[in-house]
Amino acid sequence: MLPLGLALACKGASSDGDDTAPASSSSAGTTSAADSSGSSPFTDGPPPRDLGPAEGSGSTTTTTTSTTGDDTEGPPPGCGNGQADPNELCYGPVIYFGSPADARFATLGDLDDDGHLDLLLASTSGNFIEVRLGDGTGDLGLPTTYPTGPGPVALRIAPFDANATLDVLIAQEAGNSVGVLVGDGAGGLGSLVSYPAGTAPNDLIIFDFDGDGTPDALTSNGGDNAIGFLRGTGFGFQAPTSYPVGANPRGVFVGELSSDLNIDLVVVNQDADSFGVLLGIGPTMLGPHTPVATGSQPGSLVVADFNADGELDVMTANLGSDDLRLRYGDGNGGFGAEIPFSVGADPRALLQLDFDGDGDLDVAFASTGADTVTVLSGNGAGLFLPAQTFEVGDQPWALAAGDLNEDGIADLVVTDLGDGTLALLLSDA
Repeated sequence: MLPLGLALACKGASSDGDDTAPASSSSAGTTSAADSSGSSPFTDGPPPRDLGPAEGSGSTTTTTTSTTGDDTEGPPPGCGNGQADPNELCYGPVIYFGSPADARFATLGDLDDDGHLDLLLASTSGNFIEVRLGDGTGDLGLPTTYPTGPGPVALRIAPFDANATLDVLIAQEAGNSVGVLVGDGAGGLGSLVSYPAGTAPNDLIIFDFDGDGTPDALTSNGGDNAIGFLRGTGFGFQAPTSYPVGANPRGVFVGELSSDLNIDLVVVNQDADSFGVLLGIGPTMLGPHTPVATGSQPGSLVVADFNADGELDVMTANLGSDDLRLRYGDGNGGFGAEIPFSVGADPRALLQLDFDGDGDLDVAFASTGADTVTVLSGNGAGLFLPAQTFEVGDQPWALAAGDLNEDGIADLVVTDLGDGTLALLLSDA
C-alpha cells in the first residue's frame, strides 16, 4: 500500500490517495503565449473568461442527477438527503478554526492510527508543524505543535523506521534540509532529526525509488534548480544526488509516463514557465530534463489520467497567467497540444480527487487573489463541468482534501494566510 501523501501517479488508476498539493510563493510574471489548439476543457462550450466566486459567503452550487423513477430505493439524489449520490457536490457553510501564522502547507493522514483522518499544518515563519487529531465527525481537535528546522514549507506522512507507525518528513527551505519527526502511533511525534537536502527544498515526496523496500525522498530545490534524491536507510537518509531541472522548481511527482516500466519524474519550473519531464532509464536513474511550455509562473501541478486513455496527463496551476493548463500524455513521455482555461486570481495548491463520487477525477485549487476555493468536476473523458466556487477566508494558500466526516465524500481544508484562519468545507450529502 502506498503511504499517505505520496505523489505517485499510476496509469489507469485514480489518484485519490494523494490528498495534498504543493503550496508555493506567488510572484508576478509576464503571461506567455498560450497554445490554444485542442478542445475546450468544459463540456458545454469554451471556457468562460473568468470563473469568479459564487455569490454568498460559503455558498455552494449543487449539481444533481435525474431520478430513476423507482421511489422505493430511497430519496431522490440531491444535497441534504443523507446519502452520497454520484455527480453531487455539496458543502455546508464554511467552518472556521484558528490557524498558525504563515501556514503554507496542509495535509491529511491517520497519524494516530484510529481510523480517522488528522490534519497537519506547516508554519513556515513559526518553524513548527501543528497537528489536529480528527474524530471522524468532521471536528478537528485542539492543536499540538512540534518544533522543526528553519522554514518548513511542505510535509509528508509515511513510515520511515522498522515499527511501521507513521512519521512526518518536512522540507525545511531555509535550512537546506529535510527533517524527520518519528511518530509514536498515538498521534505524538518525537524530536526532530535533520538531513542535508540541497539548496532551498520547497516540496518533497516519499517513494521507494530504488526498490529496496525502504522509503526514499525526492525534493524540489528552488535554490540550485535541481531535484534531490535522498536514499532512505531505514534510520535516515544518505547525502542527496542532484538532477538538474528548470528555474525554481516548486513541486515533484513520479509515475510511468512511458511504456518502458521505468519510473519517470515531472516537476514544475516556476521561473521558466514550464514543467519538466525526466524519463527513467533504469532503477534510480533519470534521463535529461526536457521542458514543456505551460502558463506564466506555474506554482503547482497534478499528474493523472484525466481522459481515461491509460496514459498520464499533466495539469498546472499558473500564478502569473491566472489559468490552468492541461496536456494529455501520449504514453511515450510526450504531450499533446496545450488546453488553457481561465480561473480565479493566483490559482495554487492544485490537487486531484473524485470529489463528487462519480468515479471520475476532479480537480480543486485555491485562488489566493480571489479568496475562493474552486472544484472542477471531470467527466472521465478529459473535460470538466463549469466551476463550482466557494468563498473562504483572506488569501487562501494551502489546500487538503479527505473524508473528515466519513460520509463517503471528500471534504476540503484551506489555510487563509491573510486572516490567520483555517476554513473547513464539510460535505453535506
